Amino acid sequence: MDIFEEVSKLNFPLGSYVVVGSGHLIALGLKEGKDVDIVVTPELFSKCLHNQLWKQIPWTYPEKVGHIFLRRGVVELYLDVNCGSFNPSTDELIQRAKIIEGVAFASLEDVLKLKIEYSKTKPKHLMDIKIIKEFLNTHPSLSY
Repeated sequence: MDIFEEVSKLNFPLGSYVVVGSGHLIALGLKEGKDVDIVVTPELFSKCLHNQLWKQIPWTYPEKVGHIFLRRGVVELYLDVNCGSFNPSTDELIQRAKIIEGVAFASLEDVLKLKIEYSKTKPKHLMDIKIIKEFLNTHPSLSY
């Protein structure tokens, strides 16, 4: 999967979305990817909600029952990524995003904090935490 192609073909304007999850790792070539998780502004979510290309998926997490996210191919759209004690707003994530090849990715610092929270219930995120920490340690002067 080419994450840049998948996100670019959506034609979302910068400032209205941020790729989260493992997206930044995929963009840096640190991990292979199968899907793209994107947090979008309420306005963009509403626009996509009314577009028949996006399928509405009901959440199954107890705290999200009654809410939906959207899916189109390998892309999923969310209104937030709040998890545990790390609850950044969509605007905060967008403001701290790193633009790589014209695509907005959540900063590695934000991804690390999210992955730490996710790993408390899903150990699969532990490998991503290790990858991020090693990358940040070997590239201390760069801003990711």
